[in-house]
Amino acid sequence: MRPLRLVVQAFGPYADVQIFDFRELGDHSFFLIHGDTGAGKSTILDAICYALYGDSSGGERTGLQLRSHHAPVHRKTSVSFDFAIGANCYRVSRSPEHERSKLRGSGTVTDPQSAHLWLRNSCKEEHEDGEILAERWEQVNQQVVTL
Repeated sequence: MRPLRLVVQAFGPYADVQIFDFRELGDHSFFLIHGDTGAGKSTILDAICYALYGDSSGGERTGLQLRSHHAPVHRKTSVSFDFAIGANCYRVSRSPEHERSKLRGSGTVTDPQSAHLWLRNSCKEEHEDGEILAERWEQVNQQVVTL
């Protein structure tokens, strides 16, 4: 598997949208993630594991624990990960269960967790998701393991 692009929002220390574009590495198959303590290095690995398997690296944190404490309540926690296996390109996205403000009136509602997996071979634009392969948490898990 070759990582292509990781997009996190309200995840770990990243309150806003943060994009990690691994395509900038070119043909280099070996790279180092480095930085100061607390800079978010482990969060990058957590986000990749969460996108693929619905769990953090090492299984130490749940989806709810991965939410950024810095993010406003209305911002959805989400992870989207594009990767390639051989000639095929895929996108997997997940969001944990999330409590947010109601759209009308006061109070909060809980949005359920979500997961999607797409085949992106025919996509020309970044915003295109591609052909849906799985739409439910367990189906995405099964498809990723199969891949």
